[in-house]
Amino acid sequence: RLLAKKMKNVLSQEKRFEKTAQSMTQKPLEEEEIRLFFSDIQPLPASKVLIQLEKENLSIDDRVLAQELQLTVHGQEKIGIIGPNGIGKSTLLAKLQQLLNDKREISLGYMPQDYHKKLQLNLSPIAYLSKTGEKEELQKIQSHLASLNFSYPEMQHQIRSLSGGQQGKLLLLDLVLRKPNFLLLDEPTRNFSPTSQPQIRKLFATYPGGLITVSHDRRFLKEVCSIIYRLTEHGLEIVNLEDL
Repeated sequence: RLLAKKMKNVLSQEKRFEKTAQSMTQKPLEEEEIRLFFSDIQPLPASKVLIQLEKENLSIDDRVLAQELQLTVHGQEKIGIIGPNGIGKSTLLAKLQQLLNDKREISLGYMPQDYHKKLQLNLSPIAYLSKTGEKEELQKIQSHLASLNFSYPEMQHQIRSLSGGQQGKLLLLDLVLRKPNFLLLDEPTRNFSPTSQPQIRKLFATYPGGLITVSHDRRFLKEVCSIIYRLTEHGLEIVNLEDL
């Protein structure tokens, strides 16, 4: 009887350990989820032409990457750009950024592939996101960061100490808080876990403004973009979504 009682206690402990182990393996996945959405965006008119490229070359210094680019971009279009590494996709995005920056009616949001080009690494996440420094704004920022599973120390430490995933979340939150009406995204899903991918796709698929994104993520392109172009040395060619 004593042995049976001990065995029962051992089995009971084993079940408790299994439950604890399951919660420990599941919690990090839950913590990596991204819960963000754009609100109060005033999109540009769908018929408004923002960019009109007519047989233009894409170059770095004296080296021509692509010739005779033709591209028309409207206010609410969601455009994806694909192509092999080194063909000039990020260079094209930088060219489009210059053109869009010159237009007063556009509030442009930009997420570079290299986060360090946008983030101020010596600032804390709270300082980077703050525009006024007012108490109410700071509390709102802290609440948003907490919802993205930033610990309080992470909110206060320099951005350079954050992981690539946390820095990516910070850039996404910056876009959401600034409420731009057009977005340029360079490989926006590259530093996020598989658990976060559905939320990122939903975030940009439901974004009411227009966007242009460079990506190798076929599922992201299919769910977010309405038209896909392949960049080649001979220009831009339309790609059938079914062929991705």
